[in-house]
Amino acid sequence: MVGTKHFKGQSQLIGVVLLTLILITMIGITYMWGMPLIEKQKDTVKVSNAERLIKELDNKIQNVVKNGGTQKIDNPNIGGTLKLIDTGINDRIELRVQTTGTDIATGKDIYLRGDDEEEIYLGGEAGVIKVFSEDLGDNTYDVTMTLYYRNVTGSENIYLIDIFGLGRDSISGDGHSIVITEGDTPQGPIEQRDGMDVYVTRVNIRLE
Repeated sequence: MVGTKHFKGQSQLIGVVLLTLILITMIGITYMWGMPLIEKQKDTVKVSNAERLIKELDNKIQNVVKNGGTQKIDNPNIGGTLKLIDTGINDRIELRVQTTGTDIATGKDIYLRGDDEEEIYLGGEAGVIKVFSEDLGDNTYDVTMTLYYRNVTGSENIYLIDIFGLGRDSISGDGHSIVITEGDTPQGPIEQRDGMDVYVTRVNIRLE
């Protein structure tokens, strides 16, 4: 009886060890197969967050243009680098993120808002958001989302949105804020172009 109990004890121990090894192997296989899917999901979320942020920026800028006042985005989920390019000509906001994938279109502009027309007629959408992706190799891509504003032409006037940078030129990581306020907008036309008065609305953007 003692020998039988000893044998049963050894069998149970061996069973526990085998079960543990099987579980460890299954966890390892799951990790090996699952991590690429997790990383892919993280990159998909990163690009989605970038798109959401650039669209929110456009909405808040347009709100200030129409209604004045102040708009703010606290602790934006950037996922890369947000840069304000204020040169006086072709002012724009760029949001750049790096991601991985296999089905990202490269080498051409993709428009999330607007199109490639430089001017539009009154009643159209002034804001343009375009995306350009560059293949860096090894299924890694540099994705740049650009927000800018084109001229709006009415029957007698031309309207411009001029974004003016305050504070930092760029921000990345966490713990930042973006403050959008009404700028020093001239009361009358700033010039004439093709016999039409040109009006400009200035918007201050502070990256903090």
